Amino acid sequence: MKTRPNFIKSVLIATIISSNAAYAKTDVRALTLKEISYKTIDYALKTQIQSASDKNYLRGEFPTKIQSTLIPSLVGVGEAFSKDDEASGFTTASVLNLLSQIYLDHPELQTESPINQIPQSVQAGVNTFSRYASTGTYNFYPSRVINGQSVRRPINMRLFPLWHGFTNVPNDADTTSVVLTSLLLNSKINKTPLTIPQSTYDVFSNFTDVNRNPMFYNYFEGRKNTGAFMTWLLDEKSPDMPHFYFARTAKGERIPFIKNDVDCIVNANVLKLLALGKVTTAARANSCQMLNDMIDANEHSSCGVYYPNTLNLSFVLGRAKQAGETCITPKSEQKILQMILKMQNGDGSWVNEKNIWQDPIITTAFALDALLHFSKPSDHKTYIALMYGVHFLLKSMKQKDAAMYWNAERFFTATAIARSLIMWQSAAFTNSVIASVLLKMHVAFPQYTASNYLTLNFDVNPGGQK
Repeated sequence: MKTRPNFIKSVLIATIISSNAAYAKTDVRALTLKEISYKTIDYALKTQIQSASDKNYLRGEFPTKIQSTLIPSLVGVGEAFSKDDEASGFTTASVLNLLSQIYLDHPELQTESPINQIPQSVQAGVNTFSRYASTGTYNFYPSRVINGQSVRRPINMRLFPLWHGFTNVPNDADTTSVVLTSLLLNSKINKTPLTIPQSTYDVFSNFTDVNRNPMFYNYFEGRKNTGAFMTWLLDEKSPDMPHFYFARTAKGERIPFIKNDVDCIVNANVLKLLALGKVTTAARANSCQMLNDMIDANEHSSCGVYYPNTLNLSFVLGRAKQAGETCITPKSEQKILQMILKMQNGDGSWVNEKNIWQDPIITTAFALDALLHFSKPSDHKTYIALMYGVHFLLKSMKQKDAAMYWNAERFFTATAIARSLIMWQSAAFTNSVIASVLLKMHVAFPQYTASNYLTLNFDVNPGGQK
């Protein structure tokens, strides 16, 4: 009888040890970047909504969290100390575009898990776009029927009635371009027939920055009559559009602040779509000229009305170049490279300059992605910047059970007036950008494991600039 308590104690200890072993962190140093990227892709895929009964999302959508700060919450927009869920075709399409490109960039890996899960994920995602569609273009918000009227506004965000009409927005060029890009990529991956009529592409040129007074944010940035693509696909002078900020929802859709705007990232997204679809429109040359001018004037941190990240423009332009867009001049590409290399910090990271949110994870991922599109990985300064940038990301990685991932950071904002106050976050978006970077780095330097990056000698300055 005396031996039984010892037996029970031994069993308990063995169980605890076994349990701890099952959940022990993986020694990252022994892994290749390919193995880590696979873990990251798997994490992103698992955030996709699987339940058909989810109260906020359709099956196939990727969730978004909206972070509101104290000021907007005090006037009835969002929760100050928690995050709201946000169903948006824009987020789902943005994630699908990243996952699709990973799949298409690596045909030799398409039979391996989790890469082989991407086609099914993409198809499930594009199946949700119909609730954002009308007249061949797309809205940021899903359609809702309230008091018998179809309206657009956030589905689960704390919002005082005062703001209900303000958020009843028309379709926009940004959501439309990223959704159409997803449809084109899905067509390639899943071999689904797709024809986007020229008339749909021409819609973008129907709303351009000509013969008009600029919205206040563009005015203070010195951007007037650029001829570039505007954000909202609605005539701001139309008598059918309410011209009072807080007009009731029943008055119809309206552009926020009653003035259309010009955003550099929106323009880059439209250019990427046009290149991918191998079509052109009348406003393309004006958009290209504006973007080159912005790069020359180093307006990266301020040119995005809805994208307050200094390196987002470089990231999207790199993706547009990959799609076949050629309008960014060699001079502009060199300026982008020089800016990115000079911005790198001593720990290998990049931070979001001129914004209260530094977001070092996603900013570093944007920087690395742009370097891989605008330079050769073997170029000396680029090589050093890439090595130390990956070092920072690996040091920042999280582990839980078998998962490897990065916390979601801010990639989108509400409007110019709330540019740092109401922010969108997507775990799938953040992790998909990083997964793409790590997989490209593995292809470029297959001989390196994570240990090579984690044990770098910091006597060498990242970027060779500082």
